[in-house]
Amino acid sequence: MEGLDVSHRILGELAFFLGLVIISEVSRQVAQRQCPDNPIVTALLICSLALGWYSTSITLVLLNKWVMSSWMGSGLHFPIFYTMTHMILKGVFAIVYLVFVRCQDLPPTNWKVVKTASGIGVLVGLDVVASNLSFQYITVTFYVMVKASALVWILVFGSLANLEACSPQIVITVVIISSGIFFSSYGEAEFNGTGFGLVLASEIFAAARWVGTQALMSDTEIDSVTAVLYMSPGSTLSLMPLVLARERDEMAVLLADSRQTLHYAVLVLVPSFLAFALLILEVRLVKETSSLTLAVLGNLKSIMTILFAIIVFKETATPIQWCGVTLGTFGMLWYTYFKSLPPEVDKVNHQNYEVIPPAQAKELPRLPGPFLPACV
Repeated sequence: MEGLDVSHRILGELAFFLGLVIISEVSRQVAQRQCPDNPIVTALLICSLALGWYSTSITLVLLNKWVMSSWMGSGLHFPIFYTMTHMILKGVFAIVYLVFVRCQDLPPTNWKVVKTASGIGVLVGLDVVASNLSFQYITVTFYVMVKASALVWILVFGSLANLEACSPQIVITVVIISSGIFFSSYGEAEFNGTGFGLVLASEIFAAARWVGTQALMSDTEIDSVTAVLYMSPGSTLSLMPLVLARERDEMAVLLADSRQTLHYAVLVLVPSFLAFALLILEVRLVKETSSLTLAVLGNLKSIMTILFAIIVFKETATPIQWCGVTLGTFGMLWYTYFKSLPPEVDKVNHQNYEVIPPAQAKELPRLPGPFLPACV
């Protein structure tokens, strides 16, 4: 009975966000018909993508927690194979989408792109399996709080990859968010080091893959569905050795019981489709914005996930943990403000001025009146 109530609450959360997506998309279509070049059209597109991302991500987190802890009464005993199944089905869904929805042939093989996407796919597999394994040790609330460290690692990897210039503002952001994670961890009543380590490892893999995805999408003309297709083999192969090493006995038990095998086949389709849709939306969001914007949008999603975890699973959060969440949110908002400054303002902090030679200065047009710098 409790499991049925949990599933109903998860469906209610899904319906809530899908309703917001519909409202946003209807508004975008109306605005686009009236004025296609209006910036609000792009803003509403990003809003729709973000809400769709919230819907799939939060539902997937809640559903995975339920599967890991309550499936067949005692929870899932083969989380790595469960994750690997997701990776396989995402590739299948990508092929079905390209062939039957877009009605086009599979893209020609570009081995340079395939190798890059496969490397990112390995990070995807490791990210997701670490997240799923952590649900066996910690609550959704604590899981989400530790997940707030995503921006920290994206900033680190972005700086190493020269996609993000290191600055005092970034250092301040890292310190603030790290402090928030510390308070969230310190306030956890049932702290589990294994679960904490798994979530932290997941965030490191996630940050690396989003920086890699941003570089892949900016350097090639690859679309999001093709990216998912190219990532799927790397994601699957990265998990296969772990399945063979750790879950051979569990797989033998699953395949020996035809009824349980059928239940699992039905069960895995829904989260696999959500995982496929989630990756599509994430890649599209990165393409429309950036990996850092994705992390900032994820801050609000984290708070929403905590609230729905409290509603669905009756979890609790201590005052110290909410202080940690607030501190992490402040760090995100600080970084958002810093990134919203005009490029000219940011360049003052990172670039040196060059003196224009007198010969070239004579060729510059004269200003019609006195020039006053804009106040910032």
